[in-house]
Amino acid sequence: MRGFDAKFLDELKNKTDIVSLIGRYVRLEQRGGNFWGKCPFHHEKTASFSVNAAGQFYYCFGCHKSGDAISFVMEIEALDFADAVKFLAERAKMTLPEVKYDDEKIKENKRRKERLLDLLKDAARFYAHNLYKPGAEKHIEYVNKRGISRENLMRFGIGASLNFSDLPSYLKGLGYTDEEQKASGAVGVKDGRIYDALGGRLIIPIINQFGQVVAFGGRLLEKADFAKYKNTGETEVFSKSNILFNINNLKKLKNEKGLDSVIIVEGYMDTISLAEGGFMNVVASMGTSLTKDQARIIKRYCDKVIISYDGDFAGQKASVRGLEILKDEGLEVKVVNLPDGIEPDNIIKKLGREGYEKCLLEAKPLIDFKLDILKKTYDLNSVDGKRKYVTAALKVIKESSSAAEQEDLLKTVRDATGVTFESLKRELFNLEDKGETQKSSPPAPTFTDNAGDKSQMAARFVLASYLFNKPFARETDISEVEFILPVHKRIKEYISEKNVSGGSVRFNDLYELFGEEYGDEIGRIAGLETEENKQFDQAKYFSDCVRILKAEKINEEINRLTAMFSSETDVGRRRELAREMSEKLAEKNRLLS
Repeated sequence: MRGFDAKFLDELKNKTDIVSLIGRYVRLEQRGGNFWGKCPFHHEKTASFSVNAAGQFYYCFGCHKSGDAISFVMEIEALDFADAVKFLAERAKMTLPEVKYDDEKIKENKRRKERLLDLLKDAARFYAHNLYKPGAEKHIEYVNKRGISRENLMRFGIGASLNFSDLPSYLKGLGYTDEEQKASGAVGVKDGRIYDALGGRLIIPIINQFGQVVAFGGRLLEKADFAKYKNTGETEVFSKSNILFNINNLKKLKNEKGLDSVIIVEGYMDTISLAEGGFMNVVASMGTSLTKDQARIIKRYCDKVIISYDGDFAGQKASVRGLEILKDEGLEVKVVNLPDGIEPDNIIKKLGREGYEKCLLEAKPLIDFKLDILKKTYDLNSVDGKRKYVTAALKVIKESSSAAEQEDLLKTVRDATGVTFESLKRELFNLEDKGETQKSSPPAPTFTDNAGDKSQMAARFVLASYLFNKPFARETDISEVEFILPVHKRIKEYISEKNVSGGSVRFNDLYELFGEEYGDEIGRIAGLETEENKQFDQAKYFSDCVRILKAEKINEEINRLTAMFSSETDVGRRRELAREMSEKLAEKNRLLS
């Protein structure tokens, strides 16, 4: 199974509670035997994402994504199969076995990825050594100006690029080809020649949660027409949207001491400066808006986040959408209210650790922060501005599910506008409730949500009955049931083989056996195992579905005979074919009557 021993994967999945795993990313609510939540793979207002605790798999009735613990980690963390297994093995405290790859393509992709990671690690060492060589005077001057200690230079692996040519030459001397260097993102190409993509800059390695260097950030040392900060390009091992700077040190801190909260800043230098003040629970989004992937990564380490972006109003207003993403992922969000125009590292320099700690203690809940932004957005000295502020503020307050919090926030709006509390409360009550879906649990979807014609739906239900070990399915030998689609035939073969060998039929085996090729259809079958689908007479429906499949097989035979009849010229043979067709039609009618 993609290089791993089947027994190891079975043990890994047995030690992984899929409800607990997915619950770190999605708020789940138990209804019957399944757990329900909003799908992490597409935007939705009602919960259509189902986690089956008994079968250890998930299925979304909205986007139809389905899988087991391994495929969930692959999707949510943007990892390949091997890294997802490694992720779960670490979580389950299992030793990862040596991997043997049978598939040459998988083996080559793995080798290529490891080669790129080795190259980036060698490049990081090269840059780090450069910092102490002649020619790095400006780099050292900048480091000293920022007050970065020797300890943090080493902790963050900070280094120097002295020019545009040394790195490619060094890597070539280690045996890395031009193509490998370009694929790593560390070098660029101009006029057919390769060069250091971050030439002349202070270098900050970007390291993933596994401690692997995946990219570099570069800080310009002099004023120029170029960007002050620059990352190496996105590659096979680096995507800016699903990594956070300093995540490796955050992971180490969590393992050693635990985490009460995570501070999120905008850039690497903010992170490093806060580390100088003794704050190690910091990550940076590297200047981009926060993404769902980054929010999920943070949730894996802690449920409480404190946003500490630059204090200017424009930046605060732009950050609201990113903060909503954090909230949607079930994180408790607070926002540090820094003085206008001051960056986190300047706060440390001006006020010290104690001053910044005070800012953290005074951090506001997200909903209060949003009201502050609205207050700065509208002119409260004008009638029009005041009305617009009240309308927008009431919509924000409506998001709160706490009556006490709503009342407190209404007082804030009253004090800002002079509108009476009673009027505001009336307006809030009359406001159309956009969040009704949060207050009532939607009914579980039924199997009729599955796409496909009648025979396909019948095939899915019959296979689901065997895969989920329904007692009524034991009365019919699966060898007697005919299937049309290749995926259904393959699943039938799997069930038959298990029956012959005496092994257990387990639904989540299908994800490793056929997931890549037939993932969508396996997902459709997964969607049949819901509490609501257990409320009708499943045994009778199973019997009906078997008859539909047998009738479909007869249809195929009738179509074959019809084609032969059309091309036949012999009168006697045509009579014989007509008789066979009539018999088949009568057999089909008996089945369906």
